Amino acid sequence: MLLFGQFRFDPERLALYHGQTSISMRPKVSQLLEYFLTHPNQLIKREHLLKSLWQHGEFREAALNQSITELRQVLQDNAKSPIYIKTLPHQGYMWICAVKSDSSNKRRLGVKAAIGLVVISLLGGVYSYKSASIPPAQIQGQVPLLIHPMQNHTGVQANAWWGYALEGTLRERLKTSFKLIPKSQTPDYLNKPEKAQPQQLFLSIKPMQQRYLLQASMAGRHTQVLVEQLDNNFIEIADKLLGTLTTNTALSATKLNEINGLSDYFRGIQALNERGPRLAKSYFEAALTQTPEHLPSRLELARIAWGQGNIQLAKHYFDGIDLKTAPYTLQARYHLYLGTFQKALGEFQQARLSAKNALVMAEQSQHIELMASTYQLMADVAWSTLQWQDYTHAMSAAHALIGSRSFAYSEAQRSFYLANPPAAGPQQKNLVNLSQSKKVLEGAIQYYRQSEQRIELARSLFAYGQNYLVPVSESESSLLEALEIANESGEQYFKMQVLTYLGFYYIQLHQGEKALYYLDQVSLEQAFKPALEQLGLLKAMAHMDIGLTTDRHSALKTAQQLFESLLSIETTSDMARANVTLLLGWIALKQGETDKSQMLTNAALEAYEVGGLSDAMIYAKYTQMYIYLLRNEPDNALKLMDLEQDKEAHLMLFYASVAAHMTSDELLFAKAQGMLGKLNNSQSLLDQLEQFKQQPQGDAKLIAELLDAPYSVYCQSKWILE
Repeated sequence: MLLFGQFRFDPERLALYHGQTSISMRPKVSQLLEYFLTHPNQLIKREHLLKSLWQHGEFREAALNQSITELRQVLQDNAKSPIYIKTLPHQGYMWICAVKSDSSNKRRLGVKAAIGLVVISLLGGVYSYKSASIPPAQIQGQVPLLIHPMQNHTGVQANAWWGYALEGTLRERLKTSFKLIPKSQTPDYLNKPEKAQPQQLFLSIKPMQQRYLLQASMAGRHTQVLVEQLDNNFIEIADKLLGTLTTNTALSATKLNEINGLSDYFRGIQALNERGPRLAKSYFEAALTQTPEHLPSRLELARIAWGQGNIQLAKHYFDGIDLKTAPYTLQARYHLYLGTFQKALGEFQQARLSAKNALVMAEQSQHIELMASTYQLMADVAWSTLQWQDYTHAMSAAHALIGSRSFAYSEAQRSFYLANPPAAGPQQKNLVNLSQSKKVLEGAIQYYRQSEQRIELARSLFAYGQNYLVPVSESESSLLEALEIANESGEQYFKMQVLTYLGFYYIQLHQGEKALYYLDQVSLEQAFKPALEQLGLLKAMAHMDIGLTTDRHSALKTAQQLFESLLSIETTSDMARANVTLLLGWIALKQGETDKSQMLTNAALEAYEVGGLSDAMIYAKYTQMYIYLLRNEPDNALKLMDLEQDKEAHLMLFYASVAAHMTSDELLFAKAQGMLGKLNNSQSLLDQLEQFKQQPQGDAKLIAELLDAPYSVYCQSKWILE
């Protein structure tokens, strides 16, 4: 056991303790800590760390930076005034804290146990995995390679399955010699300058005298193979191609067994990518009928079943999968699919454990895409359970693996604000770059429009429509196109997600009736508790919006009843309870019940503070400011204002300007008004200020008539309405 500061580190188990508490870290972070502890007071160059810990990984530099950051966070070390890790500019790092070896557990420093127990402590809790039977992770080559989907020129779309099978075989053969770029990253690489693009393998097939001619090219080499028929011969064909294209390249020796149903499985994969689960389901069922032990088909059927709302069938398929002899990649996908299913059911503890299992297997296979997807699942679970530090760590890890694309999809879907606070909010706003994500999604949409992959196009359109930097006219058409594709494909759960977001989208535009049109189309199984909770909240918000914008008392009453019903449900999340409490405060404010509104707003503010929802706290704060203005108590309103912290909140600056004018504080008025004027979409508020300055002071009715109320916007005017 190694002792330093207030910590203990077990090198054999790669476990860190503070007192009796085990501290969670990613395996790579644990390995980094061990390296530092075994080389104290030495200059450690970045090249040495990369060579020792990231010799063959992708994104090595970014991964090292992220791991250093995570280790400092775990140790609560400050880079500017370090206690443990000192950065030596342009040189490297140095461990500057004294390290002692516990005499009760002597061992030679730097020696790792070859077998035994590997402790993976991720996102809270410790997960133990017996590693004696697990061989070292397969090392990928250093030359990046992009394998393009086969161009099918046979004139028969059904023949495209063979291209999926051939591509899968080629990936299996080449994975030890090249750094294979995940298929989903193809749009990203094609948008790079030609000099920055990786090696590329192109495939095409066309009919030729009752046969087929397969052509392939890579790195200036070209070859072609005559194919008699499109069946399981893709294994033999792949080896012929590579024998010509990859001279002196060591290929994977993995044996791909020719089994019954393999062609149906790849037909299912093709259908899943191009047409959706409705068509794919029959192919996977056919493959499973011929070969009941074919685990990939069973796994895809499990995912399709719950995506179509058949919970019991999904559990049946998951339970029927025996992972004892399954390769690491398949095990990782199993745990990832299961964890995503569990998250949809609201079983967050189980989903967290599944994500940990998925990460262990993904790291064993060095499958970058699976690792990133697993971290994104971890982030989703952490978000749902208000574990902001875990959320930040998981999304940072995903970003280190696949860059801005990790935010392009996941973070766009967290722009629900009150219904689901934005990712830019509770923790470290600098992590989210929706501007970069917008560019990534634009490239993906352009790429998928030129391919047959309709489902990927729909998901890209959905994320693009949710990015609040996209103009309203574009986001609306993107969301509606995503809905059309989802409806055609049979992706029922995905369709419900799009419909739900469309409801929220129109609420933002104060079109409550249109929002209800889409929300009323959502039909969810009762088991999907988080989605049902969100649906209930948005329906209530739609009725509230109708009441607020049309003065229809009946709509406000309906909204109030729906909100109170959510509060009465025992399983309603803390996040939803806080939001509902604030929204009830807005209804009370609209009805002139300022005392009741203040009580509810105070309760919401406390709940947001406890949950660490710093962005959502602003809603409660500026609602209280407005109440103080109505009561002619501008001094109390100003006590809530922090010009530095709230400099991007339109209504906070607006109400601060009003309060400053009411107190005749000209200096503060000029500063707050100037800050407001620098924000986009602030002109109407500035016009109201000028009009307010011309009126007599102290009239609550005048304030209510002239000034935008807190419920005039649901997202702090951050949407760019162009």
